[in-house]
Amino acid sequence: MIAVADAPSPPGGGDDPLSPSSSSALPVPPPSAYDESDERRAARAASDAADERWRSLVAQHAPTFAASERRTASIRDALGELLREIEGGATEGAKRVGWALGGDDPGKDGDGEEEDDDDRDRARDGRRRPAPELLADLAEKHRLRRRTLMQHSSLLELLELPNLMDACVRSGLYEDALGVAGFANALERRHPPAPAAAAGSGPDGGGGGKGGAKGAERKADVVAGVVAEIRRREADLRRMLVGRLRRDVTMPQCLEVVTALRRLNGVELERRNNDKAGRAAAATAGEDLEGVHAAMEMRLQVDFLEARDAWLEGGTAEVGSARAAAAAAAAAAASDGGAASGAAAARAEQMLDGIERYRTRCFEIVTQFLAIFRGSFAPTSSSSRHDHSSSLLSMWTARRVQTFLTTLSANVHAHVHDTAALRDALDAASFFASSMGRVGADFQPLLAPIFEPRLVEMVAGRWNEGLTGMTETLKACRDAGVAGPLFGTETSSSGADGTGSVGDGAEAIAPKSSRTPAPPRKLLALPPLARFLNAYLGGLNELRRCLLPGAFPAVRAAQATLVADARAALQANERAVLTPGLRGEAARLREVASRLKSEFDDCLEPYMAGCLEVALGSVDYAMKQAKEAAAARAAERARVAAEKARAEEEARALEKAKAEAEALTAKEAAEAEALAKAKAEAEALEKSRVEAIAKDSTERIDRGDIQAGTDQNAGVAEVSQQQSDPFDDEDDMYGSD
Repeated sequence: MIAVADAPSPPGGGDDPLSPSSSSALPVPPPSAYDESDERRAARAASDAADERWRSLVAQHAPTFAASERRTASIRDALGELLREIEGGATEGAKRVGWALGGDDPGKDGDGEEEDDDDRDRARDGRRRPAPELLADLAEKHRLRRRTLMQHSSLLELLELPNLMDACVRSGLYEDALGVAGFANALERRHPPAPAAAAGSGPDGGGGGKGGAKGAERKADVVAGVVAEIRRREADLRRMLVGRLRRDVTMPQCLEVVTALRRLNGVELERRNNDKAGRAAAATAGEDLEGVHAAMEMRLQVDFLEARDAWLEGGTAEVGSARAAAAAAAAAAASDGGAASGAAAARAEQMLDGIERYRTRCFEIVTQFLAIFRGSFAPTSSSSRHDHSSSLLSMWTARRVQTFLTTLSANVHAHVHDTAALRDALDAASFFASSMGRVGADFQPLLAPIFEPRLVEMVAGRWNEGLTGMTETLKACRDAGVAGPLFGTETSSSGADGTGSVGDGAEAIAPKSSRTPAPPRKLLALPPLARFLNAYLGGLNELRRCLLPGAFPAVRAAQATLVADARAALQANERAVLTPGLRGEAARLREVASRLKSEFDDCLEPYMAGCLEVALGSVDYAMKQAKEAAAARAAERARVAAEKARAEEEARALEKAKAEAEALTAKEAAEAEALAKAKAEAEALEKSRVEAIAKDSTERIDRGDIQAGTDQNAGVAEVSQQQSDPFDDEDDMYGSD
């Protein structure tokens, strides 16, 4: 940009004379000088602004200017080529006129060879063409060239048709592009190819007929080139329309695209009809066109399903990438608590999202196909063909369902580890199958072979974990020689009558109700069997969340295998503890091994069988077990009543015997007391007599009658001896022999 120079300062220096603070003594220039300076400044500023505006416009419309320059160069080249052709034709015509007027033959060169145009300039009878005829030919060519020059703009529009259609295709103007394609058909019909023009010339057309044939051939070549370019743009239009079906489109948009494709097929069919118009009869052409139309419609249906199939696969890939991202996030958070369960839940949720998206898209595709193509080719009385859209849709649906089932099976085995998630996946897949059933593609029977084996695997896995834990516990205790962990506190549940009596093995199957067996509490004394039973019941609880009737035989077979393996493990443990040289608490280990085996056979195995049948919902077995339980309870009550009566009778007999014993004891005590009393009385009497005798003896001694007293004492002693021993040694306490 040109800078505007500042105005020169007034002569003599100092302030600006226009400033109010300047001195009034300085000379003031005339007003005309300032006006001219301001006009120059304004003009220069306006010139700079216009220059800047011009540069901005040039920069803004640079592509337009470049395109205009290229177009100008192409037009200049075309016009130059046209002028060269005109000049060449005029020169050749002048040669022909000179040759016709009797000059030298211009068709011969220095070596005496003739050009190919000599054959065109000679008549059919071998004579030279006269000058008037040649002049007429040149006048006709000149007239044609003038007409061509007058139609220059129309010819440019014709040559720009391929570019116009390409712009319409790129801009999404399908209606305009189809209009250009239809105009190409009309153009081709109006200007047939060169063989048709040559066939139209008469046998006696002479040189003029040959020249007209050559012009028609050139014109047909130009038109054929334009039409060929438009045909290539039609292929681009078809690819773009089919590519639009590969994206998420609604029903109106899908109908719009299919309508455009059908119109494009109509353009192609019209072109083929133009090609066959001169080569076949009307009836044959009609049959061929009908077959071509059916083939085009079939191809349109195939393209539609392939494009929508690509859209469906794209949605599945998005779900897969989301699943991978969720798995990566779960792996990154593996150090946190509960990360494993969170990752499993995330994977299961992603799988459910994938099933729902697949269901939505499949149902949308089938609905769009049925709404657009059902009855698109109705059979007629003159045709034996029938509508193949239903069979095509059936094949596509079968393939998509098979693909879904394969993917679902892989995801279930890889990402589902609990029956709750398995049940959710089964519900989602069943809803998908029932939705497809509305269009005649219900595949619910195909879901059982996917979910039933996985259910059996999860239940058997829980059972095998319990068996492995029991086996490892027994091995650890056996290796350490410790029997403490194999024993526990045995508790018993109270009976139905509240007496607390418990049968030997009946409690294992004595249910609290007719459908739910109570666990045998005696197993609390054997912790390995109790933990094994807990794992078994945990597996049955998993089975309860997702109960599939088709898996019953496999579950029963898995239970039989589990029982056989558990029995084999207990037998192996018993053989191992019976090995001589076992260290530690060998006696207790042998005792608990034998007890484990007997309790498993007598108590645990029947209880496991009953729980399995109840969990599977076997009504006959439940009723049978209820009757057996009722009979067992009645027998138990009768046994308890009999035992109570026997105990009461024994108590009464015991009380009677006790009373008799007490009476006998009292009698013996009375007799002993009477005997002691009699003995005491006898001793007292004897003592009193001895004292009396002693007193008498003392008195007699005092009187001096000693001898008489001695005899008398001897008599008294003898009498006393007889009185103090009333029983002899042979008599008992009752005086009998």
